[in-house]
Amino acid sequence: MCIALEHLFDYDDFRKFLQDYFEEQKKMRAVFSHRFFAAKAGFSSSSYCLNVIRGRFNLTPKSIEKISKAMNFEPLQKAYFEALVQYNQAQQVNERENAWEQIVQIRKQIEFTHVTTREQAYFSKWYYPVVREMAVNSDWHGDYMVLARMLTPQITTEEAREAVKNLVEWNLLKKVGDRYEATSQMLDAAEIPPIALRQIRREYIQHAIGAVESMPKNERFATFTTLAMSESSYNYAVEVLEEARKKIIARAANDLDVERVYEMMLVAFPMSKKIEKEAK
Repeated sequence: MCIALEHLFDYDDFRKFLQDYFEEQKKMRAVFSHRFFAAKAGFSSSSYCLNVIRGRFNLTPKSIEKISKAMNFEPLQKAYFEALVQYNQAQQVNERENAWEQIVQIRKQIEFTHVTTREQAYFSKWYYPVVREMAVNSDWHGDYMVLARMLTPQITTEEAREAVKNLVEWNLLKKVGDRYEATSQMLDAAEIPPIALRQIRREYIQHAIGAVESMPKNERFATFTTLAMSESSYNYAVEVLEEARKKIIARAANDLDVERVYEMMLVAFPMSKKIEKEAK
């Protein structure tokens, strides 16, 4: 395992990353050298990367592409490395700021914490995720009654108290002074057995029905469309929805003026059996 690559998203200087990568590879593999990497990446000069590390040369889009392939970057790693190079090499303030914004956006995407089966109880009650967000983003001053009444629908004071206690025990919240902070900005249930998520999903769907039926339209969003389409069109719809979801998550992760906690569900499912076409 390459430690430099593993911690790529922690670097603010691409030259330092390259330096650490080369030093680590030399210790791991006797055959590795600047000449070896240059040949692998397709650089005509064996000292090109060394000169880049020492600040004598800048990286070009073509050289970024070559390094990315030679290091077998994943798409997100490549995007981060490109943004890092732009940030370090930018001549104009606005260019540097735009590059830094890209860096922040990518870091937000990789800040998901995979909740293990030990913490799957986090998804056992619908209000645990909501309490976690409210505990961090609202001024409840340690008053569990205030915290409980902030939720829609409201929970009991004891439920709010127990939720915060459990979230701290599960290392999903931490107390800093008089406030609470999230230990990671996002949570991912990828490792939770589907059956453990069944109840909370049903509860959220019930809350969604209640919101559609009772909340003003300017406070909730719901749209329903029946479509007849091919499997390829369905796959396209899923791609569009997933891309939209990622953009919204990135926007929310950078929102410094939180006003409410929302539950967002994107659902598309068949309402008929597959139509059998007669052979022509």
